Amino acid sequence: MNTKIVTRLILKDWYLSREMFVAALILGLGTLVAVAAAKATMLAVILGVIVLATVIIGMGAVIMSTTVTERKQQTLPFVMSLPISYLEYTTSKLVGSLIIFFALWLALLIGMIATILITPWFPHGLIPFVVIMAVEMLMTTCLIAAVSITTESQGWMIAVTQCGALGLNAVGFSIVRLPGIGRTMSGPAIQWNATATSILLVEFAFILLMIGIAFFVQSRKQDFI
Repeated sequence: MNTKIVTRLILKDWYLSREMFVAALILGLGTLVAVAAAKATMLAVILGVIVLATVIIGMGAVIMSTTVTERKQQTLPFVMSLPISYLEYTTSKLVGSLIIFFALWLALLIGMIATILITPWFPHGLIPFVVIMAVEMLMTTCLIAAVSITTESQGWMIAVTQCGALGLNAVGFSIVRLPGIGRTMSGPAIQWNATATSILLVEFAFILLMIGIAFFVQSRKQDFI
């Protein structure tokens, strides 16, 4: 693998996403501070969750849109004229984009957990639910990444992003209704159980599946131009 060119392509995506990354990080952390200062007011918590979900999923969609942009701006032919294979190009786009997103995702997840632990009016029992929903957002972003790089279609990317955002609400509502999750959310202590572990394992399995499908589809393409 031509690691030098792959690394340069990854750094290029980092450079193009730097301003959006910083803006999303500031907005996300600012939202957490505002939610903590609201003393668990239900309206503030709901608005905070909506803003954080929008920031995370929206940033994921923006990062993944670079593939579609390269196709529309006709920079893809230049990229593919470099001494790289389909595997190296796919690796640079998927790995590079997901690393950028993961940095934001991890920072905000740590911020959410810290807010719950430090702020006295939030029950610590929320943490398993928060982690599950955060991984659900990561899974949604991996789906957006897979669709973006395999279809190179802005329409499909927007459709998947919208479905992912709507699906997040359905998943959250369904998870809360599970006895192993819903009954422990208001507790003062973190109660990690088999239900939470099983959900996370399923989510990570889907993440690996989507990444694997993206590489498989790319490997069967005959023409990147």
